[in-house]
Amino acid sequence: MLLVEAALRRQPGMTGVITYCSIHSPQGPITAATARHFRLPCIVAHGGASDLSIATGDMPRLAMSYGAAVKVIAKSGRHNVLKAKAEEIADRKRMFVVQYGINLDEYGEVLLSAVAEQVQNIPDDLDDLYITCGSGITASGVIVGIERYGKNVKNIHLIATAFDRQEKVRATLRRFGVTREFIYHDLFHSPGFVYEKQQKMRIGGVKLHPQYEAKTMKYLVEHNLNTRNALFWIVGAEPRKR
Repeated sequence: MLLVEAALRRQPGMTGVITYCSIHSPQGPITAATARHFRLPCIVAHGGASDLSIATGDMPRLAMSYGAAVKVIAKSGRHNVLKAKAEEIADRKRMFVVQYGINLDEYGEVLLSAVAEQVQNIPDDLDDLYITCGSGITASGVIVGIERYGKNVKNIHLIATAFDRQEKVRATLRRFGVTREFIYHDLFHSPGFVYEKQQKMRIGGVKLHPQYEAKTMKYLVEHNLNTRNALFWIVGAEPRKR
């Protein structure tokens, strides 16, 4: 929401929003819902997906329910291929591109500050803080918030459900003058991990997101990581189906 709002101020002539992502990613419906709020056309672009997977997939269906046009724009779902194709469409239609990693380079202050502010609500003293790490934007924002608001957290754990973002996170922290270290858990490359496979888990009445937090929580349980005086950061619950 803040990203598109900032983009509208910088680019008042933009005619819509386009994003590119996996068909399993909530980035599509989140972008679609935001575009609807601002009454902007939205394209959610995928690569390498079939018409059937678009028609039956939970995330594409949710994006379409918010009014987005869901399109397959490339035979490959590789990030660099989708990015190039989406940027071509954006240039032609004067649309704003919501990138994977959510435009951190151009709009870092707006985005990270929004995450960092939420850290004010966590306890002042923690032994362990567990954060699911996909693109790294939430992880970066939380760590910035810990330093900004003087939270005493002994161990910060980033549990990766995507490719290695350690250097990206460290580079982002340096931009904000933060040198805090973290413990990195490479769940993504662990035996048996499949990004597309969903994990169902409910904690305290909350259905954890099946692609991200549910897998992270399962990892914590299986590895007997500390849960005393610890906090599990939840980015989002399981999306509703439409």
